[in-house]
Amino acid sequence: METPEKKEQEQQQMAAIKQQRTEPMKYEQETKGKHNRGWLGRTFLNFQQFTLKAFSAQMTHSHRFQLAVKMVKVEPVERYRKVIRMIRFCVGFCGNDVADPNFRMWWLTYTVIGAICFFFACTGYTIYVGVVIKGDLTVILQALAMVGSAVQGLTKLLVTANMAPQMREIQNTYEEIYREYGAKGGEYAKCLERRIRTTWQLIIGFMLVYIILLGLIICFPIFYLVILHKKVLVMQFLMPFLNHNTDGGHLVLTAVHVALITFGGFGNYGGDMYLFLFVTHVPLIKDIFSLKLKEFNEVVVKGKEYPRIRAMLCDLLTWHQLYSSILQTTKRIYSIVLFVQLSTTCVSLLCTISCIFIKSWPAAPLYLLYAAIILYTFCGLGTLVENSNEDFLTVIYTDCLWYELPVKEEKLLIMMIAKAQKEVCLTAADMAPLSMNTALQLTKGIYSFSMMLMNYLGKDK
Repeated sequence: METPEKKEQEQQQMAAIKQQRTEPMKYEQETKGKHNRGWLGRTFLNFQQFTLKAFSAQMTHSHRFQLAVKMVKVEPVERYRKVIRMIRFCVGFCGNDVADPNFRMWWLTYTVIGAICFFFACTGYTIYVGVVIKGDLTVILQALAMVGSAVQGLTKLLVTANMAPQMREIQNTYEEIYREYGAKGGEYAKCLERRIRTTWQLIIGFMLVYIILLGLIICFPIFYLVILHKKVLVMQFLMPFLNHNTDGGHLVLTAVHVALITFGGFGNYGGDMYLFLFVTHVPLIKDIFSLKLKEFNEVVVKGKEYPRIRAMLCDLLTWHQLYSSILQTTKRIYSIVLFVQLSTTCVSLLCTISCIFIKSWPAAPLYLLYAAIILYTFCGLGTLVENSNEDFLTVIYTDCLWYELPVKEEKLLIMMIAKAQKEVCLTAADMAPLSMNTALQLTKGIYSFSMMLMNYLGKDK
């Protein structure tokens, strides 16, 4: 039998169901009654419905936009790989894709080397024609102005091809750092994004320098030919058995010049970008070390987890060893390259300035600007490493709570500080440090030579 309490519960449930069914109908009838009183009510109802639909559509659009932003956001490791692909395309254009684990010098590599040797031979022929046959000594300055870029390209190609395993090791080390610490998020991800953004901006900026200046050097003779009706060479060398005074000979020689500049531009740019990639990421290791040190200090302050303190300290020591190892490997790879880069750039600057004074090469100011940018950019990389070393030492000495550690751990930190005080710096074959101070000294020497040459030419007139 059903109890009264049970019947009462059933009645309450039925009443609730009935109320749920009748209330929406009642509300709808009341709304129609209110808004059917005239055109003003109907207008208000339509406006209300339109507003609700628009708001709903806006919310949907905003949600989709946020979802799209999340999908478009690229992980730091993917941006790093994008930079690597771009560099590999440039060096692969010259047959020097050292990032390939199976890299071997092949026919394209030997073709580029042969083209550089052909350029040297033609330069020697040009000097012979100018000095021996025509008796014009100024040809030496014109011919040697762009030889420096060819020497730089050949040196980078041979050195990087010979040191390909070491270059892949550094490249893969940075990629592993991006993969591991990018997944942690937080300050680590921000640090990686900031570093790869700086590297990308430097690479794009340097690319624009190459494209604009070398493009203008190529287009300058076209301007002279079309506007001034004068035949001007793109590069300052002649080819044997080819009369450049004829229209056909001038066209063939110009085509050879453009082809060599194109290959040289790709090769030099790709070789430079590997150095830029390695050097600009040196501060990244210092930044991550600083973040690790903050976490280490938090554990040290608690003072209750000695095994964890020991493990984190060993991790800091390993990280500092990684910093030193990358610097040493980078110096070993690029020491000769940097010496050739600085010395030949200075020779190119001197020869180009001479060409400007004697007015023998209309495009000389453009090449002078290009060589000056190369000189100061490379010396700026050396200063970047010096500043990173100083910051690393400062972080270890001032930010670490070494006085809270046991004696054994303090000794380990003292060893790390001693090592950081004698950190590796980039040099030009151990003959001069790569820094802005070196660039300033070289600029003073070039300026003195320019003034001496100007006085000599003035007296000669």
